[in-house]
Amino acid sequence: MCRAASVSSPVRPDPEPPTREKGVVEGAPSPTKIQQVRRWSLLLRRHREVQFARAALVGLGAGAVAVLFQKALSLAEGARASLLSWLKGFPEWGWAVLPLVAAVLAGIAGWLTSRYAPEAAGSGIPHLKGVLLQVRRLSWRRLLPVKFTGGVLAIGAGLSLGREGPTVQMGAAVGQAVGQMLKVPRRSRSHLMSAGAGAGLAAAFNAPLAGFIFTIEELHRELSPLTYGTALIGAVVADIVARSWMGQLPSFHISGYPMPDLTALPLFALLGLVTGLMAAIFNRALLGSLQLSHRLERVPAWAKASGLGAVAGLVAWWLPEAVGGGHSTAERILRGEYASLDFLPFLAVLFLAKFALTVASYGTGVPGGIFAPMLVLGASIGLMVGQISFLCVPGLAHTPAAFAVVGMASAFAAIVGAPLTGIVLILEMTGNYEQLFPLLVACMVAFLTAERLRVEPIYEALLQYDLQRTGAHAGQYAEHVMMDVTVEPHSPMDGRRVRNLGLPRGCLLVLIRRGGREIVPGGETRLRPGDQLQVVVAGDISHACALIREAARSFS
Repeated sequence: MCRAASVSSPVRPDPEPPTREKGVVEGAPSPTKIQQVRRWSLLLRRHREVQFARAALVGLGAGAVAVLFQKALSLAEGARASLLSWLKGFPEWGWAVLPLVAAVLAGIAGWLTSRYAPEAAGSGIPHLKGVLLQVRRLSWRRLLPVKFTGGVLAIGAGLSLGREGPTVQMGAAVGQAVGQMLKVPRRSRSHLMSAGAGAGLAAAFNAPLAGFIFTIEELHRELSPLTYGTALIGAVVADIVARSWMGQLPSFHISGYPMPDLTALPLFALLGLVTGLMAAIFNRALLGSLQLSHRLERVPAWAKASGLGAVAGLVAWWLPEAVGGGHSTAERILRGEYASLDFLPFLAVLFLAKFALTVASYGTGVPGGIFAPMLVLGASIGLMVGQISFLCVPGLAHTPAAFAVVGMASAFAAIVGAPLTGIVLILEMTGNYEQLFPLLVACMVAFLTAERLRVEPIYEALLQYDLQRTGAHAGQYAEHVMMDVTVEPHSPMDGRRVRNLGLPRGCLLVLIRRGGREIVPGGETRLRPGDQLQVVVAGDISHACALIREAARSFS
């Protein structure tokens, strides 16, 4: 997104004026002002309590949608596997049937998406980020059925796409639905949508802490009590729903691997370097696939999806591990079924086929994400690094499959640009907490490698490309938008007085939370790192929310 040009660049702050803060505001507040602040604080607490209850309702709905979507996909992929097994008995003509079936299913998914809900294309996370930045619209009534049905058809047909991204977007749609049904003001719905998104991720992976952190690290990027309260409640409630229906075991049923020696850490750092390089290629290839698809605008969306569905059907005949979401493939890799050096050529072919099919599948514009395929790629490359390390230094890499666990996290950290979410996600999905330190090392190296190569996080890159292609249309709302941001160290806002912030016209800073206190700001109030700001933005300039968030972020 564009930088906050409306906020002047950081300069050396002026010396503090010789005044002291008394009470809750700077200067000498009158008793009337103190009473006003106390009433405002009481109203804020009551508002948070109501929002927490709404977030629990959102978590309940998002968890139910996630479970239904997972069960429907399980039936679809099971039907595809059964059909493939039956067709193997007729090799003369069986190879041609599955491509035909996959082409029809993928074509229907492409037609549904382009005809009724174009915003349901892909994972939906970039679109959701645009909605939270007030530059995109979300209509839950049309998105939910199209995303659900289109995702089941596309992934069931064998396109290399995952269910987790769609589950995140559908969870956000549930948040919007709850907000509309309860007649929540528009300015308060963003927290419900982000809570629903985190709840969807928590239910999809059986990982509530990862869903909560994903909301903070990737969607809102600030730590106001309202944001982390609603995110945590939604994620926990959704995970309770998922565990009640799907069981309490981790997403991957694998046995724990022993904790590696400290002397093996350079090998995991090497894995981080490799996955960082892979992320650079993957992100650029994914964007290139979308650009190529949009250049072929004369080809109908259903035809693109149908053609790739036929390709996926052919791939399934010879390499079934490369089609679909890939959850079962990743689990077999993590269990060590391909840990022998004899499988090294197979893993290389699997990696290349999964990479190409994922990039091409995303470019068709059907509903489906990259979470699960990304984990297969990370597990494959991790196991290959582990096998080669075992061949060279068997004393340090005695468990090659453990590298697959670390590879998934480092691939996520580099591709998405969210290392904390990646670490917590893989720990919760595998229950393999002995790999925590190698995970930290590999994710740090992968993230820094991607940063060094100037790899833009994939969801931000996809949103930026979409805005450049179609234009950013700010919502014209009658109601104002209430947003919360946190001032980061060395950001354009750090050390500034309120009167020198240069906020866009129609924006008003109404409250600062600092060290457990709530300060009513004046023009001379100086912002400090860690300050949590509450800003009111007029509805007709809601696009300024993106500028304000960027101005509070550090780019040093």
